[in-house]
Amino acid sequence: MDCKQPPVNLSAAQTEGHQRERLAAYFLSAPPYKEQTPTEREIYRRHQQQLGTLEDREVLQASGSARPLVWGNPVPLLQSLLTAAQRLAATMGQPLLLFPAKETAIDFHTLLHPRLLSLGTVALLRTACLAAPKQPVWVRIQEQRRCLAVSVRATVPFENAHAFSVTKESARLHNGSLALSEHAAGFSIGRAEMPPDDVRPYYSPTAEELLRDTLSSVWTGFYCWLSPSSDEARCASDDSKSSNEKSNPISEG
Repeated sequence: MDCKQPPVNLSAAQTEGHQRERLAAYFLSAPPYKEQTPTEREIYRRHQQQLGTLEDREVLQASGSARPLVWGNPVPLLQSLLTAAQRLAATMGQPLLLFPAKETAIDFHTLLHPRLLSLGTVALLRTACLAAPKQPVWVRIQEQRRCLAVSVRATVPFENAHAFSVTKESARLHNGSLALSEHAAGFSIGRAEMPPDDVRPYYSPTAEELLRDTLSSVWTGFYCWLSPSSDEARCASDDSKSSNEKSNPISEG
């Protein structure tokens, strides 16, 4: 199934810089997401989609280029990203099952580009969840001798050439590759033995930090593309009428 992702109205006449300026002005003026009405949240999500589209476009435009890298363990970043995605997906009625659990420690160090690693991961999540709405999607992180493998599996076939290209470029930058099958897609990250002297270390954000940052890739590349469930719409409506933010699953992130 070729997973058709919602069209985003980005004028070809505008430069990327002008588009980013317009989006920045909107996000700076918009109220915090947890304080928005359901209508405001829908508008906000459309702007998140536009930002996510720009981010993916930039990845593909610079495909094959060298990028500055940092040194660290990608597992905490992936676990934080997937945990945040799982919590957000739950508000949309989308089951996202993660293996192993967040507490599982995997000692794996390599050269990283955290932004591209995040974009490549959420591209697979988005494609699988859009192909199988409200159905379980499984995500697995598996350490192998020379690489780290991340795989996403759905109950139905899923495919999107654009999203897969983003993931492929992310894998290339991490000395890995993209692997596809009918019901699953995944990528690998190559292991590195020692960091170069001039590379700075990297420390992963927590899932809570990613949830608070509504411009992080888990929002712009994943959550905003999902269709709201009745539960999420009800929570959003309740939030607009009450100052008790504890009733909102997103706010608790």
